Amino acid sequence: MIVEDKKGFPILVEYEPTIEELRTQKIGELRVYDASDAVNQFSINGVSGWFNKSTRVGLMNSFSVEQASERDETSIWLGDALFVLPIDKAVDVLRQLELYALACYNVTQRHINSINQLETKEAIKVYDFRTGYPGKLNFAG
Repeated sequence: MIVEDKKGFPILVEYEPTIEELRTQKIGELRVYDASDAVNQFSINGVSGWFNKSTRVGLMNSFSVEQASERDETSIWLGDALFVLPIDKAVDVLRQLELYALACYNVTQRHINSINQLETKEAIKVYDFRTGYPGKLNFAG
């Protein structure tokens, strides 16, 4: 923003966001982080990827159908890598992923709540929302 000094000369004044604008910005940064590979990632035999909620639900349904059909193994694709696993192990992987996703969701919600309760601009600026998330899951195929 440009204002004039007492003699009418323009001077540049840096915009100072309101506390609510800072809060909104910080929560936006948190949501980006929460949706990133920093949180949404697991690996099988060193191959990393993520299954969103609908994919996890769909796979669990498919595994249930395969179990009911008395199959012993199933396929999991992680990116372009195929893993053939015993169905019981594949179901366990999805259960652990669902629990991990729930834990991450709870951490994110706690951070949002904390940010909303901060009372100063400085506290919002320095708040570190990258803490408290569980370690990423690593599975052997």
